[in-house]
Amino acid sequence: MDHSNIYRRRGFQSGNILGDPFALATTSIAFLAWLITIVGCVIGQIQETSDDPFPKFAWWASIYSLFLIIGIFYVVGSDTIQTYHVAITGYTAGGMVLVTSSVNSLVYSKSGAREAAAAGFILLSMVVLVWTLYFGSTPSATPRAFLDSFALTKESATMQRQTMSNYGGGMGRPETSNSVQPPQMYTSAQLNGFENPSPVGGASQVGGGRGSNVPNFAGSAGPAQIKVTGPDAEVVPPTEYPYRAKAIYSYEANPDDANEISFAKHEILEVSDVSGRWWQARKETGETGIAPSNYLILL
Repeated sequence: MDHSNIYRRRGFQSGNILGDPFALATTSIAFLAWLITIVGCVIGQIQETSDDPFPKFAWWASIYSLFLIIGIFYVVGSDTIQTYHVAITGYTAGGMVLVTSSVNSLVYSKSGAREAAAAGFILLSMVVLVWTLYFGSTPSATPRAFLDSFALTKESATMQRQTMSNYGGGMGRPETSNSVQPPQMYTSAQLNGFENPSPVGGASQVGGGRGSNVPNFAGSAGPAQIKVTGPDAEVVPPTEYPYRAKAIYSYEANPDDANEISFAKHEILEVSDVSGRWWQARKETGETGIAPSNYLILL
C-alpha cells in the first residue's frame, strides 16, 4: 500500500536543530568525537608497522558513525523523528556494538594516536547510548518528555496528525460534547402546564376517559415540540475535568474537524477522561474538544 500521501514531510530547517538544546548538544559532541577518532585513526594508520598493524575494523566503525551522525542530524532538522525513530533506534544499537568493539581494539595500544582514537570512540559511544534511549522511548516517557520540554521548536503537527489517524488500525475517536447534544430532560413541575384534564374545543380524548392525563394539541399534524424556558430548563450535569495534562508538543487542529482543539507546547489542559487515544480536554479559555493523548502527559 502506498503511504506517500499520509506522511507529508517538510524540508530541512536549521531552526529545528538550533531550537532543540538536546539535539544541538548531542550532535555537536558526536561530531567532535568523530573528528578526534578519525584524526587518531589516520595517524595510527601512518604509524603502523608490520609487527603492530592498525586494526581495520576501526575504519568501518568510523565510517558507520559518520553516516549515523549525518542521518540523525537530517532527521531532527527535517522534523521527521516520529517517522524514523524505530529505524534510528536500530541503527544506534548497531553503532553501539561497533564503537565499543573499536575501543577494545585500540585502548590497550601504546601508541598515542590509537589511544586518542579510542578516546573518541568512548565519547561517541556515550552519545550513541543516549540516542538509543531517547529515540527508543515514546514521546510520553518521562526522560524524553523532560528533554523535549526545553525545545523551542514544535513537532510537525500535520505529519503527526496524519500518523495519529492511522495509529491502532484506524480506530474511531470518541465524540465530544461539542457535536453530540444530550436529550433534553424535564421535571414533572415543568410539564404540569401541559396536562389537560378536560377536552379542548372538540378535540377527541385519547382512551375516552374524562380524567385522561394525555395532552391534546389542536391544529398540529405532527409530534408536538415542547419548549421549556426558565431557570430549570437545563438539568444535564456538566462534564467534569478531574485530570490535568501538559502538552509536550504543539498541535494544530484539523480545520475539517470541529471536534479537535489546538494547543501550544507546555500548555496546561484539563482532561475529563484518560482512556483511549483521544482525550476530551478543556483549555484555560474554556474551549473544549478532543486532543491526541500522545501529545499530552498527565501531571
